[in-house]
Amino acid sequence: MSVPLLVFLHGLGQTPQSWQDQITALPAGTRAVAPWLEGLRPGRPADFDLEKAADAVLAQLNRFGVDRAALTGSGLGAAVAIAAAGRSPDAVSHLVLSDPMPRTPRLAGALQRLAVRAMPAGRLADAGLDRSRMIELMKVASGIDVRRWLAAVTARTLVVAGSQPAIVAAARELADGIPEARLETVPEAGAFVPQEAPATFNELLYEFLG
Repeated sequence: MSVPLLVFLHGLGQTPQSWQDQITALPAGTRAVAPWLEGLRPGRPADFDLEKAADAVLAQLNRFGVDRAALTGSGLGAAVAIAAAGRSPDAVSHLVLSDPMPRTPRLAGALQRLAVRAMPAGRLADAGLDRSRMIELMKVASGIDVRRWLAAVTARTLVVAGSQPAIVAAARELADGIPEARLETVPEAGAFVPQEAPATFNELLYEFLG
């Protein structure tokens, strides 16, 4: 694979370990990193800021001594990847965006927060969160709008969505807004394609990165 560095960016309520199926399938010789999103690391509570999170991702290039990287993000991680690619186009060679977050109307955001309240505490604990923190982050995430950066993205872009209609619509909007982006849907997955259909996602990811 020709990319000098592949960065995996987890979503809200997930951890870097969410990418385990992708990391174990890395092509030989590929350098990869799966950091915590800035503001979400357990034990370091902070206000989440999309641009600060994007800057922290770009700092991985200096850490590994490379000029460009490919970014793969899921959910909130996809939004961070778009912000990084739109603000620093020359630093991002490829974008693979999985299950992008819909732009959430107020009612939908309220329903999502109710769903969080019903989520098992163990799943939240794995991500270093409790329900109150998760609900707080959902409020922040529901206001994120990455459209201002789409036209500035120069990275080759693949958008992958499962079968949930709201996510498919969000994925289509991203693919339409990013120059020459490609959209793929994975009907056998719902909202988390890398975890629910890892073999299909890995084939799409690594074929796209070449």
